[in-house]
Amino acid sequence: MKLNKIIYLIGVIAMMLTSCDEENPLENEQYIKQVYIVGAYDIVQKFDVPYGDEPQNTYIAVATGGSLNIDQDVDVTLTHNDLTIDWYNNKYMIDAPVKYRKLENEFCVFPSMTTTIEAGQVYGRLPFSIKSSGLHCDSLYALTFKIESVSTFTKHPKDTVLIMNLNFVNEFSGNYQLTATKYTIDGNGDEVMPTSMNMTRVVKAVDKDRVRFINEAISEPATTLSREAYFEAINNNSVVFARQSDGTFNVSSWKNLPVSNGTVSFEDGTFTFCYDYESGGKRYRLRGTMTK
Repeated sequence: MKLNKIIYLIGVIAMMLTSCDEENPLENEQYIKQVYIVGAYDIVQKFDVPYGDEPQNTYIAVATGGSLNIDQDVDVTLTHNDLTIDWYNNKYMIDAPVKYRKLENEFCVFPSMTTTIEAGQVYGRLPFSIKSSGLHCDSLYALTFKIESVSTFTKHPKDTVLIMNLNFVNEFSGNYQLTATKYTIDGNGDEVMPTSMNMTRVVKAVDKDRVRFINEAISEPATTLSREAYFEAINNNSVVFARQSDGTFNVSSWKNLPVSNGTVSFEDGTFTFCYDYESGGKRYRLRGTMTK
């Protein structure tokens, strides 16, 4: 019996020593190494681009998948694939009031269409610049990117085409909380019939100094509207706050809404404002704040 125990212990020790010599599977790559464009899984990605007089720098990223970082540099060459815009519009935005459109070449500069994912890294960037001044805030400008070739490994079979949607911003744009009181102005110029409102407002960049928002409690125009109805809602109900050269702000109409007697200031992320407007043959006043 004692001899059997000794033999058993020797066997266990031998197995332990053998297992220690076996290679750890996690030290090896567990998946096929593939290169892809970050965000291409969703096809369309929104990128914030500041309005400005000078070209604005931005980039897209490419990456390698797998369980381990790469042990060598990978050169990735991209190209544009503008037919993707038409395909996407026809498949997903056939009834949308605004569809994606290619950003003209004169508004973008690509120093190179090749980038490198360096050894030990996961991502590589393809930098370029966009001339945002003069681009219309209501257009859905887009750039397309497609992986053309990689120096090693393989391209991902799906995540290799990206539509980059340019979302223009400035230092005042964003989501705000509107807290205001609406008054009716009677024949004597007095404020009567006050109505309080508290709601979220989307403040949209128009250029580097101006922002636009929908007046008082009117709903944002729905993307299910026809193109004509969509822009009619914007043009008839939008107000603009504009920064002047001396740093002060003024209030005006975007298009068709009669706006007058406006005052506005901006401090610590808050617009404080008061302005009159006309609707349905009546005159109203809106006084309040919008806080980011």
